[in-house]
Amino acid sequence: MKKHLIFLVIVALPVLLQIGTLGAASLSQSAPKPTSETFSWSGELVALDQTARTVTLKSTVVGSALDELGHFKTGDRIVLSWSGFDKYANAINHAVRYDATRKLDERFAFPAEFVSFDATKKYLTFKSQIPAESISKLQPLKAGEWVTATSPHGKSSEAQPIVAIRPYNEPASNS
Repeated sequence: MKKHLIFLVIVALPVLLQIGTLGAASLSQSAPKPTSETFSWSGELVALDQTARTVTLKSTVVGSALDELGHFKTGDRIVLSWSGFDKYANAINHAVRYDATRKLDERFAFPAEFVSFDATKKYLTFKSQIPAESISKLQPLKAGEWVTATSPHGKSSEAQPIVAIRPYNEPASNS
């Protein structure tokens, strides 16, 4: 009986270990991978400068950004990182000074101009360029209304931080 049990352990253990290894490999291969080249986020409209093609927005701040944003002055160029997954972001969770010598290659991040930070209400006000074709969509809006913006992941966000912006309740176009 004892020999039979030892034989089972010697034969079964390597088989079980192999099955476990294959299962882990299959899980890692089937883990969801980010598929979108862009992400959407929302903010409150503060101002639209049609001539300069810029928008000033307020967005919620969470995490380490609550401590980091107190060190910036109006006009500072910063990089905003957002909490998000795949193609949706919810709040700004990290902010650092923009450094033109470093390539911006992280997901959910883009450069912006710092305007102000309200630590009590946990809102960051920032300014960013927008595409010319987005201006007509924002013209009817008043300060305080919400918008949904789309930004690219990675390096392309440096050249164009916002690739589309629309009123919050307007459906995204499928084009």
